Amino acid sequence: MSQERAPSADLRARVLAEVARTPSPTRAVYKRRIVLVAAVGALATVALFVAMGGMSPGTRPVEMIAFTVGFGLVAAAVLTRLSSGQRHSMLGRPRTVLLTAVVVTAPVLAVLALVATIAWPVHGGDHVDGGTNLTCGAITVLQGALPLMALLIPKRGTDPVHPAVTGAALGMTAGAWTVVMAYLRCPHAAAVHCIVAHVVPTLILTALGAVLGWLILRVRPTPDR
Repeated sequence: MSQERAPSADLRARVLAEVARTPSPTRAVYKRRIVLVAAVGALATVALFVAMGGMSPGTRPVEMIAFTVGFGLVAAAVLTRLSSGQRHSMLGRPRTVLLTAVVVTAPVLAVLALVATIAWPVHGGDHVDGGTNLTCGAITVLQGALPLMALLIPKRGTDPVHPAVTGAALGMTAGAWTVVMAYLRCPHAAAVHCIVAHVVPTLILTALGAVLGWLILRVRPTPDR
């Protein structure tokens, strides 16, 4: 804990040396870049969502949709806040905070799926076969890939401490956003389906985020000239 909140003098020196050797954009330019990438990512994600069928309530009660989408939005907003980093620290959020967010989110989303089916049971049942689970899960991953890239690209080359952990947190953040889309577009209410096809893909996106985070977010040494 102390190492994360109070990085060693050697680490700070190396980070400052990289910052000094690497031209960095002004705050205004950096903010414009983030807004532009976020806007493009959001538009592309919405376009993909609409192109793949848009909203489909099926036999689910409106209250059930509002419950699942509402809590999904809360989770996505909290994760977006956590994974965006700290303005007063060049090293971003502590590793323990990011790991806790990554580990806790998927089980919470799974519990919410169970609570929703208990509170609003669908009359006649909602039987979903394995093929439907697989197809819906693949769509969830695909729809989550766009927001993941929109979260990663503006932060490229900015994490000298734990780029893979930050990438994993961004992957889970993208997963939470795509869970919201899944509850809007998927007409099925069965808890097993929601967990397998909506929540499990967040783990895939988290793993993908960790790999891409290591490749994209880490600070690469600049050769001396």
